Amino acid sequence: MVETIRAPSEMGVEFEAYARSLGAEIYGVASAEKYAELFGRKPQPDKFVENAKSVIIVGLPFDSEIMATVAKPHLAEIHRRAAADAALDQRSANLPPAGAERYYLGPENLMLKHEVSMIAYKLARKLRQEGHKAFYMPDVTTEPRFKTAPFYFLPAMYVAGMGQLGMNCSIITPKWGPRIWVTSVITDLELPAGEPMEEMLFPGCKDCLECVKRCPSKALNGKYWKNVFKCSNYGCSATCLSVCPEGEGRPAP
Repeated sequence: MVETIRAPSEMGVEFEAYARSLGAEIYGVASAEKYAELFGRKPQPDKFVENAKSVIIVGLPFDSEIMATVAKPHLAEIHRRAAADAALDQRSANLPPAGAERYYLGPENLMLKHEVSMIAYKLARKLRQEGHKAFYMPDVTTEPRFKTAPFYFLPAMYVAGMGQLGMNCSIITPKWGPRIWVTSVITDLELPAGEPMEEMLFPGCKDCLECVKRCPSKALNGKYWKNVFKCSNYGCSATCLSVCPEGEGRPAP
C-alpha cells in the first residue's frame, strides 16, 4: 500500500480547520526558521521540539463588555483605600496585587487561559497522532526575578503576520486590536506560514498614545518599550489594552 504524501497547503487547511472546530477564533502560523532569523536572542522553538518547523498560534478574544470594565474601575465598588489594602494583602501572600481595574477581568483571564490551553492541548495531540512531534505551551508563570518567559508569543505573532506591534507593547490584530489571549503549539510539521507585515496597519498608533497616557503604573515609554517591573508590581491593569481604539471591542467614543 502506497502512503499518500499530502502537500503542506493541504495540511495547513486541515489543522486550521481543526483548531477552529475546537473554538479557536485566532489562528496563525510562524516559520520557526524565520523566528530564529528575526529573534535569535529569544528562546527558540527547537528548544522544545527538535527540528521544529512551525509555531502555531491559537487564541480567543476578550469579551468586549468585560474588557470595557477595565476603564471603569468604579464598577467594582472598591473604594481607593480598600483597593490599596487589597493590593497589599495580595503582595503579602506573594500574589500579584489586585487593583479594581482587574476586578472583572481577572476571572475572564482564568477562563480564557483554560479554553485556549485546551485548544492547544488537543491540537498537539492530533499532531502527535498523525506522527509529528508537538509541544503545546501550558500556562506557565513568568520568572519572578527577571520577568522572563520560557517562550514569547508576541514575536511569533509578528513573524506569522498576525498584526503589528503597538505602543502598548502588544500585537494589535486587524480584527480584535490587542484584546486577545493566545498560546502556541510548536511542531516539526512544516505548515504554510505567514510573513511579517511590511506596512503599518495602524499608522496612527504612534500619535495616539492613549495607552501611554492612561497607564496607571507609567510602565510605557511611548517608544514601543515597557518597564515590566512597574507593570507587574502594579498588577498589570490591562488599561493599555482596553483603551486602544483599534479592533472590535474598542472603547466607545
